Amino acid sequence: MSTFEQQIDAVRAYFKEHKAERYPFENPYLREKEEYIQSLYYRMLCALVRYPDEPDDMQVLYIRRLMAGAQAEHTFQDYMKMALDLDTDDINEFISAFHEDELRFYFCVDGLVLLSAVQAHEKAYALLSELIELLGITKDELRYLSAIAAAIVTQSSQAFDSAKALATRFTKNLSFYPYIRGFYSGLITDTSAERHIYSADGGKVSLNQYGPYTAKQVVIENISCVLDQDIEFAGCEEVIIRNCILKGNEYHFEFLRVGKVIIENCEISDFSNRFAYLVDTNNLFVQKNRFENCGCCSDSDIRGGVFLIGDNNALKEIRFTENEFLNCYVARTEHKYNYWATGIILGYNSYHIEKISVLNNRFYGCECRNNGSYAAVYIYASANETVEEDNICTGSVTQIFD
Repeated sequence: MSTFEQQIDAVRAYFKEHKAERYPFENPYLREKEEYIQSLYYRMLCALVRYPDEPDDMQVLYIRRLMAGAQAEHTFQDYMKMALDLDTDDINEFISAFHEDELRFYFCVDGLVLLSAVQAHEKAYALLSELIELLGITKDELRYLSAIAAAIVTQSSQAFDSAKALATRFTKNLSFYPYIRGFYSGLITDTSAERHIYSADGGKVSLNQYGPYTAKQVVIENISCVLDQDIEFAGCEEVIIRNCILKGNEYHFEFLRVGKVIIENCEISDFSNRFAYLVDTNNLFVQKNRFENCGCCSDSDIRGGVFLIGDNNALKEIRFTENEFLNCYVARTEHKYNYWATGIILGYNSYHIEKISVLNNRFYGCECRNNGSYAAVYIYASANETVEEDNICTGSVTQIFD
């Protein structure tokens, strides 16, 4: 073997060793556990893939990715050595730790994926079956978890959607987002606590089919959508819209009685009736988005082109950070009488706000058309604190606050 070939082999070995670190698999339920509980989890998975044969490379990578996502304190080799020394006391401690913990369901899925991804020995399946029984997982729960594992192994969105119909009382609130984010498009989680819409490839998803949005937390991410009706969020504690491509035409988003709205890393364009209207919403955070050709037009007095906050005496904080606004506007249809058109990105008509910040934003070609004051933000309110720093305005917008 040549020296060059040896060098390349060494590089490939390095890539193989550190692949898990580059592609961590984050299970938040496992990550929050103390090291000893994590150790029991890893050791039992290692025992599964080691019994009775040597583990396959794919199985090793899966466990290592899981460990990387939870930031395990020890190496895979360490946990494998511990697994080789398992005894009945370790089994009892494992069952005691997970019998009433939701992690038992994730352990079941992890075990099924590890064994199904390769031609595992029947003894390994027998061991997993015994552990599932000792963990108190019922037949109906196992049927659901098996369907989830099959969807993960086959990377099938359709299989995952079919599996959701099998969810039971104690499994319906589980989130398998970390497991399916690489292939799934659609509604990942749909409970009163969480509604999560996601597309692995940034594909088109219709938001109206999943409304109304009233879950405690709503997350919409990585989708492409052209609104075909107004989308309403009502009574949510938090709404997050992240990494999306959104077009509105004459439709917009409405946030009613929402605790916190976060819009980040989105491309937003062609909303001709504002991007969003908010009432009785406590916090609005808009960061690192690009808004293009968004605004609103009226034949009379008008405030707020991209966002409008209506009657709201509960507002705590508004923050616009590192956004780009291109050709956005607030406009009157004609120039007459003493009516204003002002507040390109925001109009706020209530009586008090604790803090509003406009930081590091870029305004290109934005307009307050026909009798405008040429301000980016209009506040008809008293504010405890207003902060404006490092914004760039190119064109007719000459000031941030009106």
